Amino acid sequence: MITTLVDNTTNAYDRNFLELNIDENNLVALKNHAFKNALFYASLKRETIDNYCYLYLLIISNFFSKFNFIEYKSSKSLEALLNEYLNFKLQNPQNNPGTICNLDKLLLQIASPKFDNSMEIDHIFPTNGLKISNQIDRYLNLNNIGNLCYLSKSNNQRKSNRLPSAYLEYLETQNETKLHTEFLSQTFWNELISESFNGEINNKAAFDSYLHIRGQRLIESLVTRVGGGNSE
Repeated sequence: MITTLVDNTTNAYDRNFLELNIDENNLVALKNHAFKNALFYASLKRETIDNYCYLYLLIISNFFSKFNFIEYKSSKSLEALLNEYLNFKLQNPQNNPGTICNLDKLLLQIASPKFDNSMEIDHIFPTNGLKISNQIDRYLNLNNIGNLCYLSKSNNQRKSNRLPSAYLEYLETQNETKLHTEFLSQTFWNELISESFNGEINNKAAFDSYLHIRGQRLIESLVTRVGGGNSE
C-alpha cells in the first residue's frame, strides 16, 4: 500500500529504535537530507537492490520523509527483501575494511541477540591471518554481513586474529565460560553447526556457503524482531 510520510522525525520514531538498543549515532547518516533524496530517486527507478534505501524504509515502517513510498505489508515481504539484499551483497563483495556500511551495521545491531554501544564489530573469520591460502584468502568476502558479529570489547580483544574454531577451543581451555557463551550466541554458532557447517573452510565455495547460512540466521532474527512474525 502507499503510505504518505512527512518530512519530520518524532520522539516516537526515535524511541522505537532505542527500544531495540540501536546505536543512535548509526541513524544520523541514514536520516540526512541526501539519504532522503536517495530514497526518492530510488523509488522512481527501483532497478537493483543496491538501492538499499528501500530496505531501510521497510525495516522502519514509521520512517518519516516528504516522499511517498510502498510500505511492506507483512513479515513475508520483509523477509523476501532481506533475502534479495543479502544475495546482492554476496554477489558484490567489498573487501576494504572501511566499506562496512551503516545499513549493515544497523541490520547487525537489530539481529544480534545482544547489543549495546560498548560492543565492537568482529570479523568472525578475521581479515588478517591465514584462513585457506594466501592465493584464495584475498577473494573471500570477509566484510559481508554474514561474517560480522558484535562482541564485547574483552571478547573481541581476546579473539584477535584467531579463527573461530580455534578461538572457541581456546576459551574452553581457559574456562572463559561467559565469553564462550557470548561468542556462541552472537555468531549463531550452534545454528551454523546444525546447518552442516563444521566450523572450518577449505575453499571459497565453502566460505560462501557459510555466509549464506549465517545470513539466513540473521534474516530470521531480523524478521522476528522487526516484522513481528506475521504472515500475509
